[in-house]
Amino acid sequence: MKKRHRFTRADFWKLMLSLLLLGIAVLWILPLVMTVLTSFKAPLEVKKFVKQHNLLPMQWVTMNYDDVFSYPGLPFLAVLRNTLIVCASCIIGVLLISTTAAYAFERLPFRGSNTIFWILFGLSTIPNVVALVPQYNIYKALGWIDHLPSIIAPLLANIFNVFLVRNFMKGIPKEFDEAGRIDGASELYIYLRIILPMLKPVLMVLLLFTFNQAWNDFLWPTIAITTPSHSTITPSIGTFKNNFGNNPERFLAACTIAIIPTFIIYLTCQKYFLKGMQIGAGIKG
Repeated sequence: MKKRHRFTRADFWKLMLSLLLLGIAVLWILPLVMTVLTSFKAPLEVKKFVKQHNLLPMQWVTMNYDDVFSYPGLPFLAVLRNTLIVCASCIIGVLLISTTAAYAFERLPFRGSNTIFWILFGLSTIPNVVALVPQYNIYKALGWIDHLPSIIAPLLANIFNVFLVRNFMKGIPKEFDEAGRIDGASELYIYLRIILPMLKPVLMVLLLFTFNQAWNDFLWPTIAITTPSHSTITPSIGTFKNNFGNNPERFLAACTIAIIPTFIIYLTCQKYFLKGMQIGAGIKG
């Protein structure tokens, strides 16, 4: 006969913690749910929300999304295309720069490499806003202002990404490299065919971070881009807010569109996230 489990003090605190986390999750998710649901409401229904407090739309409409895509002052499809180009370019550039730099620092150490790495890491603590004026002047001299390269370039080199990949790479035994060199493999071959496939979890984390940063970047694109059709989605959301002030359902429709790609990317990469964030999480020999 099975013994009945006694409800202990530890069980009580676990239950309280679970309820607390559930409450926090509800508080975090509720605004997101309201955003999506409101984007499918008619303007009149949104205005009546204060009195009726109906969460679900009484009549589901898509006119708000039609208004977003047909808004004459801002070509939303062009904005989406620009944002996807920026995100794709940043992901490719970040993965290439971060992995090659981490490989050089970790697998091909040179005199003063550690000092250089930690100096760069220390400089990364300086707020980005400090560099806005010289950054703007440099890109203006290059002729990049009001063009997508001015948004892409600042996101490519990030010492934290190198730090993340380097520490993950520490967990990959160096015997793999030595075995490759004994077989006559070049450093490029070792990097591409031996090390890179083992970095998949941390690369997925970098993909998630980079996409999120490029997709949600607001301050610098607002400064660097002046033509609405050259802009990206997050600054454009601010434009919609100013122009759709009396019609929040249209603004929320634009916000919902902006949320979808980030949500899809997160669902795709979440299984790699915790593994990739572990320091030295590579293969142990």
